[in-house]
Amino acid sequence: MQLHIDAHQVHLWHLYVAEHDDPAGDQAVMALLTPEEREKHGRFHFARDRRRYLMTRGLIRSLLSRYVPQVAPADWRFETNEYGRPRIAEGPAQAWRIRFNISHSASLVVAAVAVEREVGVDVEHTARNAPLEIAEHFFSGKEARALQQLPAGSQPAGFWDLWTLKESYIKARGMGLSIPLDRFSFDLDQHGGQTIGFEHSLEDDSASRWQFWRLQPDDAHAVALCLERAHDGCKVQILCLKATTPLLASVEEFQGTVMRRSAGD
Repeated sequence: MQLHIDAHQVHLWHLYVAEHDDPAGDQAVMALLTPEEREKHGRFHFARDRRRYLMTRGLIRSLLSRYVPQVAPADWRFETNEYGRPRIAEGPAQAWRIRFNISHSASLVVAAVAVEREVGVDVEHTARNAPLEIAEHFFSGKEARALQQLPAGSQPAGFWDLWTLKESYIKARGMGLSIPLDRFSFDLDQHGGQTIGFEHSLEDDSASRWQFWRLQPDDAHAVALCLERAHDGCKVQILCLKATTPLLASVEEFQGTVMRRSAGD
């Protein structure tokens, strides 16, 4: 079944990767990968990392074919920009309109799909200890001070909010850590909103270009989404979807599982 998405939607897919192997299912997904992807899969030392990589590659291939059924999952070809971000390398005109971004942490893989607008997504496993000490070195001074002023019990959640937002932004820009994390800042208000600001060295960008959301798919993960604004100013609909396996992507919406923590304006 073909999935439809327009310029005023973002589809945010969630795939929970099972710890146990599924030999038949895994083999079916492996058949979708290119020789280069299979080689990279084999270089992972731990089985859990190999399986997560396999499911991630299978997910994006099968998802893209749900939006552009003219291209089989195994036929998608990707290239990376100078900063290593993947993008669609070839396909029909419909395929060139799609933008996607992927993130994974622990057992959860998240994929964001949009049309003709840059998108970035980050997911972090918040059940682990937040590395608060790195905020002083990687966050802006403003963010580090704001984090320190929070009650001790609120600092881990504050850290993950800032970290995922910052990661989603640099991924949407397609430039990764070539954009220093301390050159832009997020202000988080008590109502769950957020605004981005830039240092002088990032004057090539504008806060008005982007909108952000924070979501919580479960008690152990935090997700941030960054999307380039539409020129017509229309609001964006976020559709949170789940995939049971990469080959059987479900269009069922999360109900009560994904909690919208904040919305873009």
